[in-house]
Amino acid sequence: MKSATVMPSHISECTPRTGESVRWAAAVGLAIGLSVGFATTSFAEESSAIKQGEQEYMTHCASCHGATAEGNGPVAGSLKNKPPNLTFLQQQETDGAFPSKRVMDVIQGNKDYDKNFRTHGPAEMPVWGNVFYEEAGERSSIAKARIRNLVEYIKSIQK
Repeated sequence: MKSATVMPSHISECTPRTGESVRWAAAVGLAIGLSVGFATTSFAEESSAIKQGEQEYMTHCASCHGATAEGNGPVAGSLKNKPPNLTFLQQQETDGAFPSKRVMDVIQGNKDYDKNFRTHGPAEMPVWGNVFYEEAGERSSIAKARIRNLVEYIKSIQK
């Protein structure tokens, strides 16, 4: 005669029934799948923004700042002021954070940025923001995205 295994009541109350186990496993699997999917999408979007920003940089900035953003582009020698090395912007900040707002201000030509930050002089660096907005016409979101992508690229090359 087999003896029945008797579980203490507190254990049997915590053990899920078969249907509950399947639903629980499905819910956990879905949560993990969604988390990985969102992380992948976010990474892919960020990677795409950086890649697009790099294209903008090579088209509009590399002639002065150089392909490596160290201020040594082919036009740099003919400028009154040497273009800054863009790979050390974050290191120059006292809080160690990348100065996204100030970089965006310089690209857009905003007048309220720190004058010491823009070492090109008042007229040597083209206001690329104006160019992007003009090219975008009424679709200002395109110009804003181009500027954001350019800032993200510059942020990605910090040493």
